[in-house]
Amino acid sequence: MTNEKSKDTLTWSGKDWFLLSVNAILFIVMFVVFNDRLPNEVGSHYNIRGEQDGSMSKTSFWLMNGAICVALPGLLSFMRYIDPRRNNYSRFEGYYDLMRWSISLFLQATFLIVILVNLGYDIPVLHLVLGGLGLLWMVIGNRMGQLRSNYFVGIKTPWALSDETNWKLTHRLSGRLWFVAGLIMLVCAWFVSVEWFLPVLLICVLSSSLIPVAYSYILYTRKSKA
Repeated sequence: MTNEKSKDTLTWSGKDWFLLSVNAILFIVMFVVFNDRLPNEVGSHYNIRGEQDGSMSKTSFWLMNGAICVALPGLLSFMRYIDPRRNNYSRFEGYYDLMRWSISLFLQATFLIVILVNLGYDIPVLHLVLGGLGLLWMVIGNRMGQLRSNYFVGIKTPWALSDETNWKLTHRLSGRLWFVAGLIMLVCAWFVSVEWFLPVLLICVLSSSLIPVAYSYILYTRKSKA
């Protein structure tokens, strides 16, 4: 009873504070180094050709940076403490840490690239961001099979949530699909023309997301018939 109670009363850990602190420090460093050098209107959106097609005020840009690069990783840390199946997180703690850090570094790198482009540096923003997205897909997918049932992370179909075997098999397949999709995206970001990359990106993202859902349902129907 004591062990069960301690598991149900999880508290904000030192690793959570460390992740939040690192992201906050990176935000502060970028603000101190680049704020005075940035124009009042900052380019914030780029089309599939890597051309700027949207902008916002410098103040809004920093607020968005803080919300995405600091608040979002903090939210990822907080989610497990309100998950009804929070006891399962200890079974994939290493993967959860890897996922949070990977997402945080990708977001920080993306904002740094946008800042440098606004300062006039000649950077292949499209190749770097989309290639980074492919790398992120690979990292998250590589160990996705370690995920255990929860309500916030993974392929959360009703069939997988109600059946541990369904969950495990679905995420084993998902991990392979995400890794292959990420590898394709990473390669195509550098060796495929921009006209073709958007269809490739959509196919990779949709297939790695929807095929596991269909597979989870197939597993469910097979078990129901049996």
